[in-house]
Amino acid sequence: MRFRTRAAIMAAFAGPAIAALIMTGAGPANAAVATPTAHSASTFFPGPGCNPWHLERWDFRGDNTINLQFGTGSYTYYVHFDQRGSCLSGWLTDPGIPNGPQTGPIWGTVYGNHVTFSFTYTYVGEVQGTRTYDGYVNWHGQVSGKWWETGTEDGSGVWWLQYPVRSACPPWGPWWGFWQYGAGCPVPFPYWWW
Repeated sequence: MRFRTRAAIMAAFAGPAIAALIMTGAGPANAAVATPTAHSASTFFPGPGCNPWHLERWDFRGDNTINLQFGTGSYTYYVHFDQRGSCLSGWLTDPGIPNGPQTGPIWGTVYGNHVTFSFTYTYVGEVQGTRTYDGYVNWHGQVSGKWWETGTEDGSGVWWLQYPVRSACPPWGPWWGFWQYGAGCPVPFPYWWW
């Protein structure tokens, strides 16, 4: 009886351990030379301060549009979000750059109803520096907040997503944890095998 109990416990821990080996590339196969990946909307860039295993309350994955106010002007940027737990990454395109559209990676976090992500302008002569978007998701999935930047332009203002984000949990449950303490659903299984 003890052997069966021990075997069941070991089997329960073996699955996540094997998944971790596959995801991190640990083992003899990781000695192979890594080649850079081509630009792809599904490329994942984990940012600082995030946890890929954190419960997800909101699902940001997919294409969206950022509307931004600066002074008396309105601007539109195209964004593709990728999310793993509380880690947010993806690509942002600013079509209004004088040297032509600029596309680059974003990185940030999603904890409960709070989202923050950043984008760095890299073209020579650009005055924005790194722009950070900080906001909140309301009960309907609509996202809005404030932005600021580190460059010499010293801009700031408000922003919002054109399309609402989806709930990460189905309406019938199950929810894990307590709503006020970061409740959500486990990271969707298929995303870890891409």
